[in-house]
Amino acid sequence: MIKEQTLNPKRWLALIAVALGVFMALIDTTVVNVALPSIQTNLNASYADLQWVISAYTIVFSVLLLIWAKLGDLYGRKLMFIIGLVIFTIGSGLDAVSTSIGMLHIFRAVQAIGGSAMMSLSFAIIGTTFNGKERGIALGILSSIIGLSTASGPLLGGWLVDTFAWQSIFTINLPIGLITVVLALLFISKEQVHHETGGVDYIGMILSTGTIFSLVFGLVQKEMHASWNWSKPEVSGYLIAAVILFVLFIWRQKTAKNPMMDLSMFKSTSFTGAVLVAFFLGAGLYGFFAYLSTFMQNYVGYSAWDTGLRQATISGFSLVLGPIAGMLTNRLRHGYMLAVSAMFIGVGLFTLSALTTDTATFADFWPAFILIGIGNGSINPPMTTAAMSSVEPRQMGMASGMISTFMQVGVSFGVVFQGLRLADGYQTGLTQQLPNVLGAPKAMISAVHDALVTAGPFSGHAIVTSKRIMATPFAKDLEMAVRRAFDSGFKDIMHLDGMLLIIGGIVALLLVKTGVQGQKK
Repeated sequence: MIKEQTLNPKRWLALIAVALGVFMALIDTTVVNVALPSIQTNLNASYADLQWVISAYTIVFSVLLLIWAKLGDLYGRKLMFIIGLVIFTIGSGLDAVSTSIGMLHIFRAVQAIGGSAMMSLSFAIIGTTFNGKERGIALGILSSIIGLSTASGPLLGGWLVDTFAWQSIFTINLPIGLITVVLALLFISKEQVHHETGGVDYIGMILSTGTIFSLVFGLVQKEMHASWNWSKPEVSGYLIAAVILFVLFIWRQKTAKNPMMDLSMFKSTSFTGAVLVAFFLGAGLYGFFAYLSTFMQNYVGYSAWDTGLRQATISGFSLVLGPIAGMLTNRLRHGYMLAVSAMFIGVGLFTLSALTTDTATFADFWPAFILIGIGNGSINPPMTTAAMSSVEPRQMGMASGMISTFMQVGVSFGVVFQGLRLADGYQTGLTQQLPNVLGAPKAMISAVHDALVTAGPFSGHAIVTSKRIMATPFAKDLEMAVRRAFDSGFKDIMHLDGMLLIIGGIVALLLVKTGVQGQKK
């Protein structure tokens, strides 16, 4: 425990530096979504190319989270955080000057190297910079930034792309990155440069990298090729490799003299519960936002800016509830707080599903958005506080990395399984709805059905609103049929995600015991 007299007198400015870094790192996982159409046109990219603009970032981001956490423990969190900031800023600049889609893929990976460092080290820096009640408030503020950044990407991205060009989503990081570097140098405590003694577990690093890469890449392969079976070697091979490498990693951590990860952290049921909640949150909510944005833009008809503005109904709660939830972590059992927050999100998703009709707009959705926003705004503070208060100070760096890793892997899981549910529901909906389009020749319906299935649910609306289709007398009926088909798959997604969040809430209720009378286990 940090003594009051040793606390960094400039700790709140240090919090601003860390929060800015985390905001940039996380918003770049979602802000690029609304820029993809412009990138496709400008760089002559295919659909698969566009998927790799996102996947190149998320794969590298996920793989390096644990590595950065360990490097921070060994060589100093302040130094590693600043190195990450510099790499991220340089990567952002390189993204903006990319003249081919291949260059953009490479530089997105460079950007992710730095973003991973900032995310991995953030909670540990704040956890050791603050003490007592202030720690809960500070972690609450930082957690609110996570919820805000994940949900506000479409808003910021939509404004930048509509006002300037797709490159602006990267160039905006340059001045912010430079300011954040200066703030970090000046205000993050020198205590963050202290490091562990002992050697580097290079074998453990290699095994952990291989495990996470194989797992995430295998899931990405399935996401990009929805028609592939799980047994296909290009998918199953990576997933089997992930299991084998994970077993070897655990064996290495038990036998190494200086292990990369202290497995004793998982003896705490509260820590284990917190990282599981992080997984369910990433899989059930943060992976959902990409599909929500697609639904609102492609099918409800909002622009990128209008979509982001309406989704602020969700993200806006993070700014208000994050600090409040942080203060409550000092008074309430964290498991109860997590369970209530997760239930709000789960109920909100089921409510949104019930409100989704073929004519629904934001005027119908907003009650569900508020429920999701309340849960999203209040869930991160008790989750991170539970994890940090369950381990020793020397373990906070790795605990921070584990929370980030489980959440990011959860996002990867969620995106894949949501995509599969959407595709299945969409194709079933097309089979049911298209024959009901009156007056359309059967041959044309068959051709349109094949084109819609091949293009996928994201592009269905664009096909049926093309000039050729809109010139037919049954265009409106066809457009409504495709909207209903998408709604069918979209509802399946929400049911899946709602159940994941409810399961996460039950897990928290059973396992997370911190927050009551100083309990740590």
